[in-house]
Amino acid sequence: MNERNRSEAAAAAAKRKKERSPVIKPIFGFAAFCLVVYSVITIITQQVQIAQYKQQKQEINEQITEARMLNDEYTRLLASDDESAYMEKIAIEKLGYAYPNERRFYVVEVN
Repeated sequence: MNERNRSEAAAAAAKRKKERSPVIKPIFGFAAFCLVVYSVITIITQQVQIAQYKQQKQEINEQITEARMLNDEYTRLLASDDESAYMEKIAIEKLGYAYPNERRFYVVEVN
């Protein structure tokens, strides 16, 4: 009899376990699906941010290179003690000055 009670108890426990699992399995499945979707979205977002940061880094490095070149030119001009050539260059290029009787021609693009 004792064995019969044990087998009945085991059968009842298995029945209860089967009754619970149809409710619990979909919940765990949905939770796992949500976790996977969240992980994929997070990874994609981070990859996009990394690409943006790499682009910004490249632009900043280009600006640094340009600033160094400009700084080197300023250093060279200050060391050469020839400020008149520098002033002439700035007057012609930046301010648009010209020598007397000098004609300047500018290319105008027509679309």
